[in-house]
Amino acid sequence: MARFDADENGGSMRNIPTDLLRALVTIIDMKGFTRAGERLGRSQPAISFQIKRLEDLLGVALFDRDGGGTQPTEAGELVAGYARRILSLNDELVLRLSRRDSGGRLRLGIPNDYADYFLPKLMNELRIDNVAFSFDVVCDLSHELLDGLRAGRFDVVVAMTPDGPAEGAFMTWREPISWFGAPDVDFGTEAAEDAAPLRIVCYPEGCLYRRTMLSALQTIGRGYEIVYSSPSISGIEAAVKTGFGVTVLADRLAGQDVHRLDARAGFPDLPDVVVGVYLGRTISSAAAESIAARLSALFANGPARRVVADEVIAPQSGGKRANGVAG
Repeated sequence: MARFDADENGGSMRNIPTDLLRALVTIIDMKGFTRAGERLGRSQPAISFQIKRLEDLLGVALFDRDGGGTQPTEAGELVAGYARRILSLNDELVLRLSRRDSGGRLRLGIPNDYADYFLPKLMNELRIDNVAFSFDVVCDLSHELLDGLRAGRFDVVVAMTPDGPAEGAFMTWREPISWFGAPDVDFGTEAAEDAAPLRIVCYPEGCLYRRTMLSALQTIGRGYEIVYSSPSISGIEAAVKTGFGVTVLADRLAGQDVHRLDARAGFPDLPDVVVGVYLGRTISSAAAESIAARLSALFANGPARRVVADEVIAPQSGGKRANGVAG
């Protein structure tokens, strides 16, 4: 454990600079020292030096040097958990004291399904904390949101990617996705060559869920027919819960009226998608960083799945544009 020198009053005290903690969590989120340096505007040696300083202060190894150097140790995971909480409070304090950000407008891009579930929670937090700035929220496909971020049209973006995080990630995580259909509806378990085309309910073309499900069906040679397309998760679930077809959703965002389907029902396995919170390159405001930190905390602490009866969150339109889509 870390050793702390006693002060003259008999207490123990050791100050941990927040830039060292931010370097730690950025390395973990970006899965590398070089990418963390790019995110934080520092060289790879400078990031390595910061981690060495933090290890010296705490008296523990934070990364497993035998595992390529980017896999946190048990102590590293513990420190990272506290670091996220400390940084969240730090960013919130800076935001509160930043008069130039008060009353400003923050441009947020987020897929429709994440917006419906997480934005009410975020708005409620901001209301309770009396944070005073406004939002322009756009719901769209992930690749469109990332393009908009690169073009400077957004300050913060939540987006899904198929293989790994895109450039500029503030935090990323793997999101399990599954097949969903109506309870007690037989979708057929015959061999692929004998089965009738599977009725697909999905988001518009370009959605990562859609590409993933169709690719999985093509891999096993299962025929399909897209019978319903909607940009809204409410529209998707309305069709699925009646048995009109099947779809793919993130496990924890699927509503209580739809039923998870698995390989025993003849459905192929699906890979996780990578979801990230991204900050624009041209923005460095306390507001953007604070919102990114709050969103990351909500995602990290979110429930395993949205099917608990008293946990269902009603979609709130707030300031969102009506033409939002997921994916």
